Parts: sequence; structure tokens; C-alpha cells
Amino acid sequence: MKKIFVLILLLFVAGCSKKPDIVTLKSGVKYADDTVGTGVQSKFGDLVNIQFTGWKIQDSTDFYNIYKINLFGLYTKKLFFKDTSVAFKDWSKDSSKMHFIFGTTKFRAEPLKIILNGQSFIKGSEEAIAGMRAGGTRTIILPATIPYAHGAGDRQPPHPGFKLQVKLVSAKTPVEVKPWVVDTTNYLTTKDGLRYIIVQAGTGPKVADTNIVTINYSGFLIDGNKFDSSVQREEPLTFKVGMGNIIKGMVEGLKLLNKGAKAKLIMPPSLAYGARQVVNVPPNSTVVFDVEVVDIK
Repeated sequence: MKKIFVLILLLFVAGCSKKPDIVTLKSGVKYADDTVGTGVQSKFGDLVNIQFTGWKIQDSTDFYNIYKINLFGLYTKKLFFKDTSVAFKDWSKDSSKMHFIFGTTKFRAEPLKIILNGQSFIKGSEEAIAGMRAGGTRTIILPATIPYAHGAGDRQPPHPGFKLQVKLVSAKTPVEVKPWVVDTTNYLTTKDGLRYIIVQAGTGPKVADTNIVTINYSGFLIDGNKFDSSVQREEPLTFKVGMGNIIKGMVEGLKLLNKGAKAKLIMPPSLAYGARQVVNVPPNSTVVFDVEVVDIK
């Protein structure tokens, strides 16, 4: 009889809610591990591949994936044959939350690549991604007190914050990227004020408005501080020239180049980002791009 009682007690414990360990960072960001990975642990500055879904928070309930387990160890909405609260509070499985989604990698062929530098993804999220192990999944809550200077926060109306569910696919130290060293006496200047040096000649026709081009680039402030690099992300950029979604200086510079060419481009604010604050590029900044034309179609 005693053994039967112990067995029943163990089954009852197994049926209770599993509450995650919630960590609160100094910024106010909170997170809890849904599953802990066994792979490489990510750190700030790493190149990481992630899969994610993000929701706008509309209320203050069911933030984390708390679930209940029945006597057979299965996820269920019933415990001891009695209705309980929603047993598995995973928003990705909750159809009522779908219209709150602001972004997801669900339909991407590849995971999202970012550098954990505090500027590459939704502001506040990267400090919570750092420390994850590959294969793990983490729920991150970003409060409204954090100014969303980049990512989904720019495009959303005011609301209580964001919930992110992030899976870390991989993490590694990125390649080091430094500005190309050139002879500054060889700069040429276009009528619009773009300064450039052809570092390596290419072959074939030059880039035109009708082309789809693939480029590798690294962007720097005039003092040499890097603000973006497709080389570090190991993810060349492909786009159609002349669509108006690329800064003027880049388009003008690419039209001077053909396939395989490399150039250093120095752009005044009027050809770059103007008076806008873009990630960590201050307003009215002159910027420098090291560009390679990988392909032209």
C-alpha cells in the first residue's frame, strides 16, 4: 500500500506545472529557457544563426511556456480528467496569437544570420541571446521601457512590449574585418561628391539599372569604426539596382564596377544616410564602404 501511495505521489508531481527559471537583466529584459541546448555557447560578438518568432504583447498573461503533464507524461489540457488552464502555453501553437506576430523565420529557407553586437537585431534581444547553447530555445520578453531603435520596434505602434521565441542554431567567432588600406592620393571624385578608388579591376560590362547584383561589403565610419559587414555575416547582399531601396552612393559606386571588381567608396551624408540615425551611424555622417561585386545578372 505504501508503494502504491508513493507511486501516486510521484505521478501527481509529474502532473504539476513546470515553471521556468526566469532571469531578469539590468535592462529589464527577461528570459527563460524552454529547452537548453548542448552545442556551442554563444557570446556577445559572435556570428549566430537563429530561428525566431516575435509577437506584440497585448496583455500580461502566459508569457512563458509553462505546461502541465498528465499521468502518462504527455502534454494535455486535462489533468486527472479535470479541465485546467491552457496546458501548453506556447504561443507558436496558439492560433489566437497569430495576428500579433510581427516577424518570423518560419518561411525562410535559411536561419537568420546576425552578429551579436547589440545593433543587428531587435534592440534588447541580443543580450538575452548571448549565453544560449546551440540547439536550445529561449523565450525573451522585451518591456516597453526599452527604446526600440532598430528592428520591429521601428514599425510598430506603441504597445506593452515584445515576446520572442528564439532557437539558436549555431554560434561561432566571426572573421575579423578591417578597412582596406589604399593609396589616398589615387581617389577620384564624381560630380555628386562620391570619392572612390578601384582596388581591383573586374571583367565584363559594368553594373546597370536593369541588373540584379550580388555584393560583399563592409561599412565604416570615417574614423574606421565598422557599423555593418556582409563579410562578417557570411551573407552577400543581392538586390536589383535602380529600385530605390539602396543608398545613392552605393548605386553610383556600383555603376563604376563590373563583375569581380573591388572598390573603396567614400560617401558624404547626401549620398549615404543624410540626417537620419541609422543603427550606430550618427546623423550627417560621411561613411566608407569596401565593396566587391560578386555577381551580375
